[in-house]
Amino acid sequence: MKKITVYKTILVMLVITALVLATFIIKKYIEGNKIENNIQSVLQEIKKEKQSNPNQIDVIKEIDEEIEGYKVVGIINIPKINIEYPILEKTNKESLKLSITKFWGEKINQKGNVVLAGHNNLNNKMFGKIDRLENGDIIELTDSQMVTVKYQVFDKYVIDPNDIDCIFPIDENTREITLITCTNRDKNRLVVKAREII
Repeated sequence: MKKITVYKTILVMLVITALVLATFIIKKYIEGNKIENNIQSVLQEIKKEKQSNPNQIDVIKEIDEEIEGYKVVGIINIPKINIEYPILEKTNKESLKLSITKFWGEKINQKGNVVLAGHNNLNNKMFGKIDRLENGDIIELTDSQMVTVKYQVFDKYVIDPNDIDCIFPIDENTREITLITCTNRDKNRLVVKAREII
């Protein structure tokens, strides 16, 4: 009789644990979809503004959007892996939950190296698929004035989280971008480097 009571207790605990875990997963999924929908909404608004005055060359248009208080300073588009996200002005724990962020460097598409950081999400959102990029693949960056520059991947490697050498440009006189995300269960960082196609 005691064995049956022990098994019932274990079964009840397992069911409760499974329910709590399922609730947590569903909550994360709903939050992730809400963030993704918000990001896509902001992207559509930016594109609509760009298309509203295509013949007005004398007016410099600037992106004037924010996501939860973080200014959008550009857009990253990687056709091969089908991702497009606004680039937020700052990198911190909260901004990384929302979109791709500018980690280091001057303005988007200026000479030198601009480093962008993003989460390696299991659902392949954000930078969850940049490990599929190869030398020769194209990355497009649109800056705050809606000018798009194409970059070509020339290197991909893994570093220690404390290694910051990748933030320095190879050549100060060229446009270069570096994408960084976590890999190996957050023990390392995956780095993808690209330079402007001239």
